[in-house]
Amino acid sequence: MKLSPIIRLFALLLLALTLSGAVLVFSEQSHERLRDANQRIASSMEAQGLASEVLALVIDAETAQRGFLLTERAEYLEPYVMALPRIDPKLTRLRETTADTPAANRNVNRLAELIGERFSELDASLALYKKSGPRAALELMRTDFGRKSMDRIRAQVDAIQRELRADLIMRYQSWNQDVAFSRLGLAIIAALNVALLVLVCVQARREIMQRERQRRSLVQQRRLLEEQVQARTAQLSELSSNLQRVQEAERAKLSRDIHDELGSILVSARMDISWVKRRVEQLEPGAGDKLARAIRTLDEGVQIKRRIVEDLRPTLLDNLGLVAALAWHVRQACERGGLACHMSLPEEELELPSQVSIALFRVVQEAITNVLRYAKARGVWVTLEQARAGLALIVRDDGVGIPPHAHNDKLSHGIVGMRQRVAALGGEFRVRPAAGGGTIVEAFVPWNGQHAPRRSGADAAPQRISATQQ
Repeated sequence: MKLSPIIRLFALLLLALTLSGAVLVFSEQSHERLRDANQRIASSMEAQGLASEVLALVIDAETAQRGFLLTERAEYLEPYVMALPRIDPKLTRLRETTADTPAANRNVNRLAELIGERFSELDASLALYKKSGPRAALELMRTDFGRKSMDRIRAQVDAIQRELRADLIMRYQSWNQDVAFSRLGLAIIAALNVALLVLVCVQARREIMQRERQRRSLVQQRRLLEEQVQARTAQLSELSSNLQRVQEAERAKLSRDIHDELGSILVSARMDISWVKRRVEQLEPGAGDKLARAIRTLDEGVQIKRRIVEDLRPTLLDNLGLVAALAWHVRQACERGGLACHMSLPEEELELPSQVSIALFRVVQEAITNVLRYAKARGVWVTLEQARAGLALIVRDDGVGIPPHAHNDKLSHGIVGMRQRVAALGGEFRVRPAAGGGTIVEAFVPWNGQHAPRRSGADAAPQRISATQQ
């Protein structure tokens, strides 16, 4: 049965890991031996240096003693006095460094005995000097007894150094063998790594080519899906804009019908009832009261009719323009909701296209409605200003603020409607929390300002509204 490339690669990887582990263990053992050999070599070299230093101190002590006997000057004895306290620590350290070399260690012990004997001889010469004078001490010094002692000390130091050099040579040989084994292990690991790298590169190249084919297929599919989504989005956006246009047309028609037909009926009925009231109130006072109440009811109906008409299609928007319609609507809404009203509108009316005017008016109308329903605010700020290449509209309140992600909620039809109205005009729309609490609704609509501004009526559009109104 033929194995798949993945299984073959896995088997090779497992084999390589096993061999690499074995080589790694062997290399680690070699490194341990190398560290041990390095320490032993360092100890051997230190021991040789200590042996030479001990011999030099003994020679200095002997020279100082002879100089004193020849010159009888006390300063010559200073190296002799300082030699023994310096020799003892070095001998102790020398024993420690040669502890792993028994032959050298025995020679160190013998060296310590010989040095002790030599210093006893030197002390005896000094004692003779004090007892019998310099001549007797010099006669003792001229004998070859001291020379023989120093020869035995030098021979013992040479024996120690020979033992240490022999051990050092053996350690070097072991160190070289371990280095050779380590190099062999590294060469084996390097060869395995190269082989694995080649295999992995081949397999990776196949995987990359396959993934690249899949990626290109996915990119093509995603491009097709994006084109379809863009087409559907454009269709839905156009459909939404068309529905809004149809809705505005229906509202305008319904507003005209209510104003023309229902308004005339209510006004005619009020006139007739007023005429009847004047005729019958003298004959029947109770009937006059009833008729007066009917007149008040008709007046309320006329006011309701007027409010419905204005909500459907503000007459000020068609007759006097956007600034006047916004000033009237915001003022009326704030009076009904008990809000402090702050407005900053252009001093002069702007001759805007109908679709721009109605879109901005509906944004303000929906924003004020949301403030009255949900914000629990104390005041509202409405700003309309002509910015660079367009109109900027800002509606802000000081209420509880908008919940997180509410502006992206599919059920937030009011926000979706405002965004769609502004997007249909090529503008930008954003809803965000205010810094000190509340919500800010921002809309920007492109407008080249090619129509010259016209003055609005004095009763319809204020020059600059920024005062607080209740």
